[in-house]
Order: sequence, then structure tokens, then C-alpha cells
Amino acid sequence: MEESSVRFSRSEEAAARARRHEVNRAWYWLLLVPLIGTLIPPIYNSEDPTFIGIPFYYWYQMVWIPVSVACTVVVYRQTRGGDRG
Repeated sequence: MEESSVRFSRSEEAAARARRHEVNRAWYWLLLVPLIGTLIPPIYNSEDPTFIGIPFYYWYQMVWIPVSVACTVVVYRQTRGGDRG
């Protein structure tokens, strides 16, 4: 009788893991934000406005570094498996 309860709890755990995976899958869309922001050159293909003498093209690219890191950290924390405590 004890063995059947172990099987039941394992199947419940597998079902919960599958539901969690489906819910967390939506977070991966956040990774498209930095990709789109840097993939379309007409958005940033200009010299003006300058920031401390740096043309827009260059500082726009540099701004995406911390934005990309932040997006990656958020997606990682929301989708990692196991205990989140």
C-alpha cells in the first residue's frame, strides 16, 4: 500500500512540474526584447543625439548590454527548476 502512494505522489510531482514548465515558457519571450532592439539598424542608425560626445549609434548599443543582462536574469529566475527558496 505504501508503494502505491509513492507512485501517486511521483505522478503528482510530474504533473506539477509539467504545469510549471508550461507557465514558465512565456518568460522566454522577454529574450526577444534585446534581440529586436539591436537587430533593426534603422532604429539606431544616426549620430544624433549625442551623449557626452558619443554618437547615438554607439551609446545605444552600450545601453543594450545592461538591458540584455537584466532580461536574461529575469528569465533565468522565473524559469529555473527546483527550489526557489
